[in-house]
Amino acid sequence: MTEIIVTGAAERRLPADRAIVNASVSIVEARREDAVRTATEEHARLVARAKELVAGGAAARYVADPIDTYSTSWRDERGERVVEYHASAGLSIEVTALETVGELMLDLAEAGADARVSWELSPERRRSVLRELRLEAVEAARAAAEDYAAAIAAADVEIVSVRDARGGSDGTAPVMRAMAMADGAAPEVTIREIEVRVQIEGTFAAV
Repeated sequence: MTEIIVTGAAERRLPADRAIVNASVSIVEARREDAVRTATEEHARLVARAKELVAGGAAARYVADPIDTYSTSWRDERGERVVEYHASAGLSIEVTALETVGELMLDLAEAGADARVSWELSPERRRSVLRELRLEAVEAARAAAEDYAAAIAAADVEIVSVRDARGGSDGTAPVMRAMAMADGAAPEVTIREIEVRVQIEGTFAAV
């Protein structure tokens, strides 16, 4: 019996069906209480916007981060100690209505928030395509094994084992920042593609 070890791979590029928008605000004040109060107000505005998107069906969920605070100090030109208090707030929104991403990013930028977006596939869609690709990868490995079997004049091949050599992976698009157009309209946004790939190692016995 001759053992044949081959790899099989399958891949697909799919348009993302989720956009993860991360927004944050940073506050600097001379008094800690002022920094915390302003950050709390900005945090409430971000959460309100996220709740509006979820309630309207444009987003699946959001995650609000706690308010972070810290202070910095230094000596000015007169040698006097200067203290600044920093506070920041942020959240992430899982947007499902991708046609709203451009407008949302613009709204956040105009409101003074730093915002960025990344693109993903939903877990359900990923599982579905991975299932299909695993079948294709095994079929590709079997076809390669049959070619080798034919080369050594074997009649057929039987599968002995299969090992996931790589698993599913996806490439994420570069970070995009909202840029307002001259007429104030929301900028055009291209939905990025996600690559999903499966690679297996199969062991076959030539019979």
